Amino acid sequence: MQTFQKSNLIVALLCIALGIFLVLVAGGLIDDDPAKRHAPDFIIALCGSVFIIAGIMILVGHQSRVNDLLAAVLCMTFGIIGAWVAIYGASEGFSGGLPLLSDGTNTKLARGVFGLGSLFCFAISGWAIKRFYRSA
Repeated sequence: MQTFQKSNLIVALLCIALGIFLVLVAGGLIDDDPAKRHAPDFIIALCGSVFIIAGIMILVGHQSRVNDLLAAVLCMTFGIIGAWVAIYGASEGFSGGLPLLSDGTNTKLARGVFGLGSLFCFAISGWAIKRFYRSA
């Protein structure tokens, strides 16, 4: 049982460290190549916050009431990132698609899928907030 808890701690700390790294990159404290970026700084910072929140959730444990609130924030963050991709994502960044459809149609389909996924994330976030307040 001690090894299981130790491995959870290692994973949590790795998640938090990766998240902090991304937030520092977004904040300009760590230099990178801006030409390789496909998203603005606030989206990169939100991606970093996803890792930080996940690490904190691992540390807190699933039985904690705070975990419901963190789950709501995590899903809301996923929803915001997905909505940004659906609305502002570069069409060159979408790959794959259905072979019988045109590139324009496949791009619209990809935006729709990201938008739908974003709405699902917002709905799950609302459910987690409701669960947080009901357990009070």
